[in-house]
Amino acid sequence: MNITKLVTGPLSVNTLFIPIDSRRTAVVDPGGDIELIIAHLARVHAVPALLLLTHGHFDHMIALPSLSRAFPDADIAIHGADAEFLGAGALKRHHAFFEELGAGAMIKRFQDQLPDATIILEEEKPIILHDGTVFSGWKVLHTPGHSPGSVCLYNAEEKTLISGDTLFSSGFGRTDASGGSLQLLENSIERLFALPEDTRVLPGHGRETTIGAERSL
Repeated sequence: MNITKLVTGPLSVNTLFIPIDSRRTAVVDPGGDIELIIAHLARVHAVPALLLLTHGHFDHMIALPSLSRAFPDADIAIHGADAEFLGAGALKRHHAFFEELGAGAMIKRFQDQLPDATIILEEEKPIILHDGTVFSGWKVLHTPGHSPGSVCLYNAEEKTLISGDTLFSSGFGRTDASGGSLQLLENSIERLFALPEDTRVLPGHGRETTIGAERSL
């Protein structure tokens, strides 16, 4: 499977493009730089049918409003525990969240209202688009800790894990903000460590790794 990546936005998010079929793709964590994302889609001759968020933090969805306007037929997916970060009132919640982290200045210039989710991700439930297409091969793993609704996507056949901010190369996402829990994150990482050691890990920030490499640290 030809998964491609762009590094986007002010916090260098790994935005991933996962083929759905010969002409459609899923865009995971559109972290900014909408022109760059649209240029990449044109270059690979793909139309986004699914805009999927590994969790609800704003750095992973900066380009979402623009992308959803450009491709209004695309579904938007997030776990229910983080769904409050989309739709009415979500932008105020994001501003408050970043103020808490001492990074309010970074987010103040973003004023686009965030669209509602059309798909609520659930543990091991298939991801089904509004036209009935199944995002086949990918299993949702609910991995709370970095945020209550953090998820990973696992494809056993491709031996690939999309890990969001749950697991990085030599690290993991912070847990000191609202909704974070180090204990829950440690539990989630232990669950991921049960996957085959040759599983390719594509994280939300930084370089890719493998389950075996991270388990051996």
